[in-house]
Amino acid sequence: MEISQELASKTPLPFDYDMVTEKFPTEYTESMNTVLTQEVIRYNRLLVIMAEMLANVQKAIKGEVVMSEDLDKMATSLFNN
Repeated sequence: MEISQELASKTPLPFDYDMVTEKFPTEYTESMNTVLTQEVIRYNRLLVIMAEMLANVQKAIKGEVVMSEDLDKMATSLFNN
């Protein structure tokens, strides 16, 4: 429980996609901007999944939600470090 709470507190918020695309517009001459925006989308998706899973693991440990196979694997991985 403590490990999941610590990781949840350290998990950053997703990037502001609109700000990134405004600052680094995707243009034909700037291929790195296209890569950046694609990676921001992927990274934001990962951060959202991490936050949801960490919150659900905490709820499952408390008994508020059912411990699914994925949550059990995550809790075991957190316990084993």
